[in-house]
Amino acid sequence: MEHTVVPVQTALYPEAARVLGRAFQDDPVPLAIFQGLPAHERIKRLIVGFTAEMSICARQGTPLAIKDGDQIIAAAAIYPPGHYPASAIDQITMLAKTIRGDGFYGLGRWLKWLSSVEQIHPKWTHYYLEFLGVEPEFQGKGFGSVLLKSLTEKADAEHAGCYLENSNPRNNPLYQRFGFQIVNTKDIIGVRNWFMWRPPKRNMN
Repeated sequence: MEHTVVPVQTALYPEAARVLGRAFQDDPVPLAIFQGLPAHERIKRLIVGFTAEMSICARQGTPLAIKDGDQIIAAAAIYPPGHYPASAIDQITMLAKTIRGDGFYGLGRWLKWLSSVEQIHPKWTHYYLEFLGVEPEFQGKGFGSVLLKSLTEKADAEHAGCYLENSNPRNNPLYQRFGFQIVNTKDIIGVRNWFMWRPPKRNMN
């Protein structure tokens, strides 16, 4: 089966969001935000948020997906230099859509996490990998690496740095293989978060 990296356009938002929702269902941050909810409820609420995120990223950034035939099996929300953070209007719209779809359960914990990571986010220009997730049945087969390779090659061509946050320690080695370095750690809403920076490739000319 052929696997291709494609941009996530409007028609693909829902499918990409479903993949991300299933990929992050057991991530430490959603577990802390949606305390006590069963997996199917966490997935449902995550899909609402990821659909809104994909819509914003498509306007400001570069959401990517990997397709296995006609099926999306991995997706990433990436913002190029100068396109993050989202505008105040986009942030308010995303919050409104999340409340409309999920209600207020876990909202305070989610907002506290967002506020904390934003305080640490670098102010200089860079590529920002906001989310990367692989459909559970396809995890461990290199599809995350394919998306990271696409990101880092583009960043290197532009001599730009890259940044991400990670709350799942088993993912740190993958990011480190692609040149990301842990530059900060912080416990937020009871979860250890690693903040990772990939320095820009030096121009040898």
